[in-house]
Amino acid sequence: MRDITREKQRKRVIMKSWMLSPFEKTCLRWVSLGKTVDEIALLQGKSVVEIEGYLENALAALEAKSMQEALEKASQSEPD
Repeated sequence: MRDITREKQRKRVIMKSWMLSPFEKTCLRWVSLGKTVDEIALLQGKSVVEIEGYLENALAALEAKSMQEALEKASQSEPD
């Protein structure tokens, strides 16, 4: 039963990750590599406020309460 529930949760996360824009995914990828918002902004040629907005949108789309939770959910949606 737990495996079925876990698989359903994984499918929900995958579906939600499709709702992320390509740039939201890029920002999450940078965060997962240890980059700060300031560093991501510099690397991507955007303002800190823009990067914060993309990350906030990603958290909301993934229904995550923290960046760590968002990274975990996003990594679950990656192909094995």
